[in-house]
Amino acid sequence: MDRILKQLIQLQELHFTLLEQRTLVPKGHLVDLENAIKALMKDLPQGIATLYQGLQKRNNAAVVPETRGTCTACGISLPTSLTAAILSKQRIQQCPNCLRILYHFEGAPRQLKRDLDQTGKPRAGVARFSSAELMLPRIEAGNRDDAISELIQLMALKEFVENPEDLLAAALRREAIVSTALDHGLAFPHVRGIESGGLTFSLGLKKRGFKFDPYAGRLTRIVFFIVVPSATSVFYLQVLSGLIEALREDSARKKLLACETPEQMWTALKGLTQKTIP
Repeated sequence: MDRILKQLIQLQELHFTLLEQRTLVPKGHLVDLENAIKALMKDLPQGIATLYQGLQKRNNAAVVPETRGTCTACGISLPTSLTAAILSKQRIQQCPNCLRILYHFEGAPRQLKRDLDQTGKPRAGVARFSSAELMLPRIEAGNRDDAISELIQLMALKEFVENPEDLLAAALRREAIVSTALDHGLAFPHVRGIESGGLTFSLGLKKRGFKFDPYAGRLTRIVFFIVVPSATSVFYLQVLSGLIEALREDSARKKLLACETPEQMWTALKGLTQKTIP
């Protein structure tokens, strides 16, 4: 059963990657991803494959971690007997509330902060997902791994996440499937399956540009690092689409790249995303 759980986790990761790539590159060549998904589905026992497909159509996030006796998708506290059964890996176990398939993962990164607005006013637009303190005007790194690490360390320093080393490892595993670098100098590295909290991102600029994707000729200048809780995995695609749309025009990217301080970046980003992330 341990092998089947690993297959299900891998299958879901490929499925989310396919959805992301359709958002990032709508006309992209996705045959390899689609074939990999079909191959994994074919290798699963029929009953489990049918269960996964049904859950995936309903929730998209069909397989989620259990950590500290809690379902990371719906937040319900699980019975001790169920957590023990999950640990034993003898059978597929489902959350009694949201019905998602559960697996144990003690090391799921956690968000430490949830409220990004200290004024007491309701948050709106992009302010639901970030703040001025998560803006980095100058990425010092000249390569992908170190650039992602800088943005993660900023989030950890400001106490938005913990276990930055685990986050970096997870982000690089995702990059190994297919790069999140796009045309126009944009990149969207991310980690899904964060425990608790809400979708949150940091943003860094590298005005000279660097090769985020070592196999592509394009240079990356604007990097978003996004942490995505299990419960917001699908909503994340809407936010991603809004960020891409906001920075589609060269003038918008130039406006952001002209910023010298976190406050300037935050003001510019809020203005640019006013219509795309209402």
